[in-house]
Parts: sequence; structure tokens; C-alpha cells
Amino acid sequence: MKKSVYGTVVLSALLVLGGCAEDKSEPETAEKKVVADQGSEAAKSNSDIKVSSEHIKKLEKLLKQFPSEQPNSVVTTSVSIAEMLNILDVKPVGLPISTHKLPEGFDKIAQIGSPIEPDVEKIVSLKPDIVIGPESIQDSLEKKIKNGKVATAYIPTDSYEDLKISFEVLGKTLQKEEVAKEYLTQLEEKETAVLEDVKGKDSSKVMVLFGSGESFMLMSEKTYVGSLVKKLGAKNIVNEAKKSTEAYVPMNMEDVIVSNPDAILLVSHGDPTAALEQFKAEVKKNGAWEKLNAFKEDRVQALDYQIFGYASIVKATDGLEQLNEILYK
Repeated sequence: MKKSVYGTVVLSALLVLGGCAEDKSEPETAEKKVVADQGSEAAKSNSDIKVSSEHIKKLEKLLKQFPSEQPNSVVTTSVSIAEMLNILDVKPVGLPISTHKLPEGFDKIAQIGSPIEPDVEKIVSLKPDIVIGPESIQDSLEKKIKNGKVATAYIPTDSYEDLKISFEVLGKTLQKEEVAKEYLTQLEEKETAVLEDVKGKDSSKVMVLFGSGESFMLMSEKTYVGSLVKKLGAKNIVNEAKKSTEAYVPMNMEDVIVSNPDAILLVSHGDPTAALEQFKAEVKKNGAWEKLNAFKEDRVQALDYQIFGYASIVKATDGLEQLNEILYK
């Protein structure tokens, strides 16, 4: 029974937050600024070369999936990718069913089923040049789509940095490189403004939870929310204390007590207030209420689902700003 609940929660995380089990480490594009603040110009130069080399290698690997000719007709199985297409002024011919709000005008686009269980016959009938899906559920999607004999490509969408490199890939593939470059520049400027605000402040030790009702999982820095927490310089207890390489880790109250987080953040696709109360009841039941700094300092909070409910390049800087208010103000 436990195994069944565990699987259900992980699958929910996959569908709700843009994919689970991200096995990609965050490419530190902001690392240049950190080096500039902390080291010499020579150190900065060496870091730039390293980051640039890794970035280019990953970019080239992703681009190899796409046809040499520009795709004119695109189907995507991801809301995160749909948002990127909208920024690039590319309207797909097929989109997944989703409870998340789609870009303006996209509600009239043909639906191709759920993100993980697409209607292959519907996809084929749309005659797309390519189907673009999230890398984290590639195996599952490919099994279903391959029989449709349509071209496919998979790009990472799990973390904030994943979204940025995938957006760059789409810009190059769809011949919207200048649009993508301009948007990423604006994004970096907003991001830098938030990071400037947290500079010099003591980092918080954070626990990020996903779940609702009876089951909760800890989210690592490989998840979208976890990557935003990391970007702000906070320490995620999954990575700091548990040393886990998984994106989602079952919650163990003993580990939570030992880690003693300064703040606890909850992402829930159900009623966030009810989920938060359920978690608090679990903490009280284990006699840990008065031991945890997060409860002492009243920093146990359900995050705004509209901002943090899925990996979104559009809402990322709003997420950084909100997390800054929660963790550092």
C-alpha cells in the first residue's frame, strides 16, 4: 500500500509540476556574477569558459533532435513549452488538456489529451512537423507517440535553468533567435535585481513539500520550486542533509526534525490550507512542533499555486520575488 501511495504522489508531481525525477543538474548561468563578486577577473574568465563550454555542449545535444528545416507545424504535450512558444509568437496546432491557464488565444487550439496520455490518433490527424515534449517523461511519451510515426523532440522543463536553455533551443529551432535572446536578457535583468536584494543576507535552511492530504514528498533543487530556492542562495534540506540526488524524496519526520528547517514551503494542487493543516497535524503528532525553527518563527507557508504550480518561464521572476519575501524579509 505504501508503495502504491508513493507512486501516486510521484506521478502527481510529474503531471502538476512539469515532470518528476529530473536527473539534470542546474547549469549555473548566474555563476558568472557570483565569481565576479567573490574573485578576481582571472577567476571570472576561467568560470565563463567552463560555463560556456557546458552550456554549448548541452545546447548542441538538444538541437540535434530537431530537423534541419524549420518546423512550421508544432504539437506540444506541455503547458510549460506552450508558454515558450507563445513568447516566440509561434502558435502550435495541438496542446494538452490542462487545468493551468493557457496563453491568450490558445484555448481555441486543438486538444491532444493529457500530457502523459496523449491521443496519438488526434496528434497524427493534425499532421505536425514535430511533437515537442518534456524530457523528464520522454520514455513514457515516446512509447505512445512512436506508433504515430511523427518526428519528436524532448527538452528539459523541470528547473528554472532547464526552462531557460530549452527556450534558447526553441528560439534557434524555430528561427526566433532574436526574440528569444531579447526575452532572456530581460529575464536575467529581473533575476539579477532580486538576487541583488538578497546579497549579504544569511541564507535560510528550507524544506519544500509537495502533496495534499495524506501524502507528502520533499522537493529537491532539481525541481522547479527547489531550483528557485537554490537561486536565492537558500539551503534545501534534501540536498544539504539527506544528500539525495532524487527530485522527489519521501518525507520522513525524523529527518525533518534533525534538519530543523528555518522555513517550510508547501506546493499543493488541492486545497493548500487543508494540506498545510494536515502537515501541521503530522508534526504535532510526532511531538516536533516546538522543536522546529520554522514553526517557532511562523515561517510555514503554502505557496501560491498560480505562481508555483508548474514550471513556468513566464512566472519564474514572480516566484523569485515571492520567495525572497518569505525567506529573507
